[in-house]
Parts: sequence; structure tokens; C-alpha cells
Amino acid sequence: MISDNQSICPKCGGQLKYYDHVQRLVRTKFGNKKWVAIRRLRCCKCHAVHRELPDFIVNYENAEHVPVYIYDGITRKERTIIVPTMEELLVQHCIVNAMKPMFCKGMYEHSYASLPGRGAHKGKQVIEKWIRTDPKNCKYVLKMDIRHFFDSIPHDRLKAKLKKTIHDEKMLELLFRIIDVTEVGIPLGFYTSQWLSNWYLQGLDHFIKEQLCAVHYMRYMDDMVIFGSNKRVLHRMRQAISDYLEMELGLELKANWQVFRFSYGNNQGRDLDFMGFRFYRNRTILRKSIMYKATRKARKISKKEKATILDARQMLSYLGWIDCTDTYLMYRKWIKPYVSFQQLKRKVSRYDKYDEKRVYQKLVSLYTAKGGKSHGVKLQICREHSPTDCT
Repeated sequence: MISDNQSICPKCGGQLKYYDHVQRLVRTKFGNKKWVAIRRLRCCKCHAVHRELPDFIVNYENAEHVPVYIYDGITRKERTIIVPTMEELLVQHCIVNAMKPMFCKGMYEHSYASLPGRGAHKGKQVIEKWIRTDPKNCKYVLKMDIRHFFDSIPHDRLKAKLKKTIHDEKMLELLFRIIDVTEVGIPLGFYTSQWLSNWYLQGLDHFIKEQLCAVHYMRYMDDMVIFGSNKRVLHRMRQAISDYLEMELGLELKANWQVFRFSYGNNQGRDLDFMGFRFYRNRTILRKSIMYKATRKARKISKKEKATILDARQMLSYLGWIDCTDTYLMYRKWIKPYVSFQQLKRKVSRYDKYDEKRVYQKLVSLYTAKGGKSHGVKLQICREHSPTDCT
């Protein structure tokens, strides 16, 4: 949907003209039903049809949040998480769905964090291909990350970049309200934050690849690795990246950056620890902290009479890490005797069978006005996903 003052197609940039209008039954603020005529506009260039967004539908306000402090055992960091409400999560998903073409346009091909169809496992395959097919340009490694990335993104620069790209005032207003939840940085835990942070670093990706001419460069959110054949060139790249971050993005590199000789056999050189994996020339294993957590979790589950759904999901997540690495011996010795993955898969499958029914009931309660069941809204969903099929 587009705003009522937008006359440009968000897909191709063509001119929009009136096509027809449709009647829709909507619910007002106090739970009353009302028929509204929504205009539909057609693009003269790509012939796509867009619905016009009425003014009264945009009514979003930030909730009061209490920060949650968690300790990440893998990275050994304490993180501040802001948990969104169900209403905020729905709005954020709608925003991302509408803005996904903008976020993905110009996205660097080897950025693998929080993007559909990518991820750490896909990035692992790319790094393995680099180090095994092009050893000459993978002789040295520059590893670095950004200091307090989410908490350091300046609001003024992020909003300025959004204003240059987005010309819909109502969409900008929604995004600015979400960004202003925190006084500094963007809220870690919001669905929009992972997309905004990736999009904010697009300029850095193109700077490294096109101006610094890095042959093999990969970014996983704020963690970056660059492979090269010359150590001095990598040091110059690191200085140029640090200057770019400070001047263009208002960010700062961590002081623990490293330039080292990559492993080249006979226990010489160093392995690369990145995205939870440890890369060698001829094999890839899990990071030690992940291996220890997986084995401890397996022993804890074996001591319980019945594993919880959270235990099952966590253990299956570790199985995904184990499957794509050369750690079968560890699995056979420390995990397989304690847990049965077939039983855990069946448990998760039975739980997910009724999960959509609970989500449906939650959505109905959100859209039901206070004052009685007679003011509720009947949600229309397709037959194959109907919650009545799960009873």
C-alpha cells in the first residue's frame, strides 16, 4: 500500500494514475465498523496496481519498554535487549515487507547477517571456497569489527540517509518513531533494527569492494574479514576503513583488529575464527565455546525426565551447526549418547502443529475491542492454515 500523497510507483518509479476503488470493512478506534472506499492506482510503466493507504489507518505509538540485560555466552558480552510488544512487532514486519526492495537494492552479495536466503552457513561455504580455490589471495587475513555498533549508530545520519531514499512522509514518520525508542543508537531486539543496520553499512561495503579493491571481503553484521596476499596492503585498508567509518558513518573500529598469516599446513599460521566457525585450509570446525555449550546442554537434557520445547529447539539448533562442520567425532562421543534427535524433532513438530492456532487467537484478542465479544473481528485465513485443522 502507498500513502495518499504518493504519485510514483515504489517498484519502478513510474507515474501512478487512478484505476478504480474497492470497499473495505475497517474498525475504527472505538471498535465500530465502517465501510471505506480505498482507491487503487495503476502504474503507467510496469502496470502494477497499488492500494492507497487511508490517513486514519496510520496510528502507531511506541510502548514503554524495560530493557532486558542478557549475557551472550558465545561472544562473552552483555547485551541490552528491548523486547517489542505484539502490536509493535506487527507494524515492524509490515514496514520491512514494504521496504524490503529498498533494503535489498544495492546490498553487498557477501553480507550474510539477518538476510533471507543467506546466513552463517551460507557464508561458511563461500569462505571455504575462497581459501581452497584461491590460496594466493587468501595468504593473510584482516579481521575487525565495529565498536558498540547498534548502540553507536547516530540518529541524525541514519535519518538523513533515510530521507534521501524514502519520499513517503508517513513511512518516514513510522521509522523515525521506531528509531527514537532509544536516545542513542537503534534498539537491539526490534525486527527493523537488523535491516536498518545492514542497510546503513551498504556504503562501507561498496567502499571496500570498489575503491579499496578487496578481492575477498565478507561482512556478518558488524564483523568483517578481508583476505589478501600482502600484509601491508591489508594494514592500509584497515586505516582507510577506520577513516571512512569515522567521517561518513560516525562509527569507530574496535581496537582488537588483527592482521595475521592464515593457516597453511604443518600447524603453521593461524586459523580464522569467524561467524562461530574455525576455518583451516582443509577443514572447518565449530568454535570451542559452541561445542562446550552443546555438550553441556545434551548432558542437562539427559538428566531431565522430559525435555521442554525450549530444550528441543536449542539442541536442534546445535545439530544444524554440527551438520555443516567437520565435528562428527565430537557429536558421536559427547552428544549422541545423551539425546535422541529423532524424539526432539517429533516433539517440535507436534508443538508447531498447534502454534498457529495460538497465534490466531492472540491476533483475534488484539483486534477485539473492549466491551464484549460482539465487537470482535473475524480474521480471514486460507483453508490449509486454518486453526480448526489442528483440533
